[in-house]
Amino acid sequence: MKIAKSIAINATSLTESGEQIAYFNANVSDTGTTNNMNIQNQALYDANKAQVRKDNADFDNAVYAVEDEQAGV
Repeated sequence: MKIAKSIAINATSLTESGEQIAYFNANVSDTGTTNNMNIQNQALYDANKAQVRKDNADFDNAVYAVEDEQAGV
């Protein structure tokens, strides 16, 4: 038997009024990492690109932290 361990990480980029702009998800496992961004509302994304890109960078940093923790860094 082979047991694989994985950690799911999810986040949502929101406007100041709480509307969903984009959804981020990642899965960190023993065999690799998948990391995705899905735009929920194109018009809101176009109007808030700077914020969504910052949120995406923050999300990536959170994923990197989990990867480093898994690797014992």
